[in-house]
Amino acid sequence: MNKGRFDTTDIIEIVRKIQNAGIYVIGNYIFGLPDDTFETMEETFQLALEANCEFANFYAAMAYPGSALYNQAIEQGWELPKSWIGYSQHSYECHPLPTETLSSGEVLKFRDQAFNRYFNNKNYLNLVRNKFGAKVVDHIQEVNTVQLPRMLYVHKLERN
Repeated sequence: MNKGRFDTTDIIEIVRKIQNAGIYVIGNYIFGLPDDTFETMEETFQLALEANCEFANFYAAMAYPGSALYNQAIEQGWELPKSWIGYSQHSYECHPLPTETLSSGEVLKFRDQAFNRYFNNKNYLNLVRNKFGAKVVDHIQEVNTVQLPRMLYVHKLERN
């Protein structure tokens, strides 16, 4: 949760050094920390695009039991998932934290859209094609056709 340790330039420089050493990088990005806004989440997403790692994980902030964020959520009276399935990032019942300015549903929808935007991004797909081949790009594009149904915002799964 401590975002101030590195600036964007430092992060990109480190990622490039690792990639130039022949090591693949997985970027992990969290949306919906307590002080996040649409603007700061978009900045995080733009960092993901600029880093253009070989793979990326996108998460909605969760106050997992036992974490400092969970203790903060309890102290602040923030709404938490009603069952364990609500802590599952890809479940229908997924219920991340709200922020000071965004609802849980807005955070989750942003996360889901960021996933789709990243894995459809031309620069990312070119990187994958050059490093791993067209079959991997085809697989990514197939995966990206699946839209997760979510309880917190209107998005129904289309069935064939």
